[in-house]
Amino acid sequence: MDIDEAIWTRRSIRRYKPDPVPQKVLEEIIETAKWAGSGMNTQPWEFAVLGGDKMKQFKTGLLEKIKANAPDESEIPGMPAGGIPEPYNSRAAEYRTTSDKYHFPEGTENVDQKRKDHMTRAGQSHDAPNVIIIYTDRKLMNWGSAMISFGIIAQTICLAALKHNLGTCILGRAVAWPNMIRELCGIPQSKVMVCAIAIGYPEKEARINNFPRTRLEQKEFVTWHGF
Repeated sequence: MDIDEAIWTRRSIRRYKPDPVPQKVLEEIIETAKWAGSGMNTQPWEFAVLGGDKMKQFKTGLLEKIKANAPDESEIPGMPAGGIPEPYNSRAAEYRTTSDKYHFPEGTENVDQKRKDHMTRAGQSHDAPNVIIIYTDRKLMNWGSAMISFGIIAQTICLAALKHNLGTCILGRAVAWPNMIRELCGIPQSKVMVCAIAIGYPEKEARINNFPRTRLEQKEFVTWHGF
């Protein structure tokens, strides 16, 4: 798989086989991804990689928070005041409509309950067997360069995972209750949870992993100058 194919192939995977990813494979992915670019080579990321009993405890903790309707305690910026502005909100709405058609095809019974179950599963990292939590020093959270670096390393992990036939999904909800993660992983208060990446072997036939994706034409977001 060349780099173009990896970029085109990568998508958010929301159904996984239960098989855990071997630690050696996860180490190889991180060994590759650590070469991602970062502002002034600061490499501002730290990872907590969960598997086995720790992953079970993580999912259980998330489920308890979801069922209790616990308030979001995320330490990264949330939605813009007033919601997502246009035209971006319309793009998100189109995605939701398309994914719903594949996840709940015509004739599906008890759609409301199944949608609720899906959202609960999503809140638990889509039932992935492993997760990589990205965190950083609290003092870096207002530094734009660090924010860019986290996005770069997250995408690089997702691309590196494809070599091992693994799927991924970058998650914000999974770090909505950071103190739970700190307690579980022994992470100090001086660190801030940025995001998580669900990782595992995809259920390739699952409809939710196969709905069509769209991208804008270049003319809609690119202007050329001096050519």
